[in-house]
This record gives sequence, structure tokens and C-alpha cells, in this order.
Amino acid sequence: MTENAKPKRYKLKEVCIRLAEGHPLYSDQPLSTPAAALDVMRREMSQYDREVLCVVNMNARLQPINFNVVSVGDINTSIAAIPNILKSGLMSNANSFLLLHNHPSGDVTPSQDDITTTRKVIEAGKIMGIPCMDHIVIGGGNGHFCSLREQQLADFSNQIISMTAEDILRVADSNPTHEGGTKMPENARDNVQVPDFVQEAEAQMAKEAQAPKREEVTIKFGKGLAEPFQSKDGREFMRIMIPNQDQSDKTPWASFVLPAKAVHENQYGKGLWAKIPAEGTTVVSKPVLAGQDEAGKNIWEDQKTKVPNKELKGMVEAYKAKAPQAKEAQPRESAREKLDALVKDTAAKLSPEKTPKAKSRAKKGPEL
Repeated sequence: MTENAKPKRYKLKEVCIRLAEGHPLYSDQPLSTPAAALDVMRREMSQYDREVLCVVNMNARLQPINFNVVSVGDINTSIAAIPNILKSGLMSNANSFLLLHNHPSGDVTPSQDDITTTRKVIEAGKIMGIPCMDHIVIGGGNGHFCSLREQQLADFSNQIISMTAEDILRVADSNPTHEGGTKMPENARDNVQVPDFVQEAEAQMAKEAQAPKREEVTIKFGKGLAEPFQSKDGREFMRIMIPNQDQSDKTPWASFVLPAKAVHENQYGKGLWAKIPAEGTTVVSKPVLAGQDEAGKNIWEDQKTKVPNKELKGMVEAYKAKAPQAKEAQPRESAREKLDALVKDTAAKLSPEKTPKAKSRAKKGPEL
């Protein structure tokens, strides 16, 4: 190389990935809830003559952000890779998402492939921090649909990651419905150097997957009963209030504390729920009157009691056991009676006794 020769420079190109808007769907109602988005998507997807897999991405308030048609298949299959299902949510900074696909035949019964794919998508969403809230199967034009969450065909709780990355991406050779891609050869990983932290994470997930699942109970309560607070070490908790079952009891309500990450909003954003071990106990704190001070003010002390979690569920959800208050039967006034009353009232107002006398317009002449 001569002194005047310039060194050759090599370039590494940058690529930019941006979201591009497609055709919008319109609704007569505000699209502020998953139910509203589902209604719009159900009308749209029921018109397809082949299976379509779609994702509705939502923000932290469970308000729809956008939707993405992940794949279009044939009459009874729709091929989609798990990463493609999550891609639009990651690019949209979504907090959660709904998964939807249609059955043109009209039968909304989920297949085993639908259930398997749903479970894999749930686990992938846990790893990526975008939980899947539900998977809806829509019928072809008959208005029927099936929620895998309501049918309890998959565990949508965001508690424990129970699949390894390989399990999530593994696809059956004979049936690629909704899963896409091809199965990795058995010896393909032998030629790839896997980082230690990946191996440790996978080993931990495999250990958790093999561990026997403990029975849990789900407690549902209103948003007004939950009060967030932060401990001195910075950890976030949620104090859940337990209303007095006896309405005549005017003492302060009892309460218990759960980690904030264990409390979740329901899919419509109108309430909260939490899962706790069925066989465990929870410390319930109840203010008890200990006496009065010199100024005559009441002194309250917290009485802590360990309550079985199954009983705790009944205490929190005691409002469900209350019988609805019967409304007093009031006689309904018929339209004929209303009309008669109106006629009488009008006649009374126009009676001669109450009608003001008209002033005479005739001019009086001069007195003689």
C-alpha cells in the first residue's frame, strides 16, 4: 500500500422498521373496551370464506390501539408463526392483546390445535411482557363465538412461565395449523453456542414446568376496594379492603395485603382479580377498639388473624351471596287514567270561575 492510498471503508446498513396504517374499521360506539373491539372484529371476520388470524393490541387501560391481520389461510387452516403474532404488539408498545380467528364453517368449537397454539401464545406473551387476555373463535356469519378464557381451555393468568422457548416454537411435523415454521433438527442446536444465561433461564423454566401445579383460588373484587402503596424498600403492594358482612356493623373494615403484581384487571377493565394458593393462609388485619384516650377519642389497634384462603374468598365476595332487595310493587297508572287526569286538569284551569274577565275596549263618553 502506498502512502497516498486511502484505506477502504466498509459500511453496515441501518434498516428502519415502522408501522404502516392499513384500512380502518368503524363503529357506532366508542372503541374503548375489548368488548367493543370484539364486536367490530366479529362483524369483519365473519365475512371471510377462509380462516383469518387476527390480533387486537391494547394499552394499559385495556383500550384497543389497533388490529393486525397476522395471516390468511384456506377453509380450515391459518398458518402463523408465534413471533409474527406478537410483532405488531411489540411495535405498538401494547400492554396486552386479544387473539381472534374465525371458523368459516360456523362451528366455533376450538380444535386441539387452537388450544395448543393459544397456550404457546400465552407463554410467549409472558416472556415478552405482553400478556394474552383471551382467544376468541368467531363463527362464519352466524354471530356465534367462543372464548377460550371463559371455557377455561387455557390458563390466561400471568403468574408462572411454564414453557421453554423451544416448546413454544416447536411445531408438529404433520399439522402446522396456526403455528407456522418448521421443526428445528435435533442436532441443529449442537452447532450453535448458546449463552450461559439462556441455558440457566431455560433450565429454570423447565424445572418450574415439571413442578406439580398447586391449586389456586381466584378472588374478584371492585377497584374501589384496592389501595396501592409502597413499602420502605420500594416494593409495591395492594391493600384489599373486606367490607363488613353485617351492614349494622359500623366498625372499620378488615383488610389484607397482596403484592401489586398479583392483582390484575379483568378483561373489561371494570374490576380486579387475584390468584392465591388454595391451601394457604393470609393475614387479615381488623381494627379493634382498645379504649379511649384522655380527650375521649377512640383508640384502635390492629388485630391480625390468619384466615384460610378459601374462607378469604368468601369474605371478599360476600356481596354475591346477598339476596337482591325486592322492590315494592307499585300500581302502574294506565295511559287512559293519565289522559283523563290531564283532561280534568286542563278543564279546571279553563273554568269560567278562574278565567279573567276581558276588559271592555269601549270608550266612555263625556258625562252630561
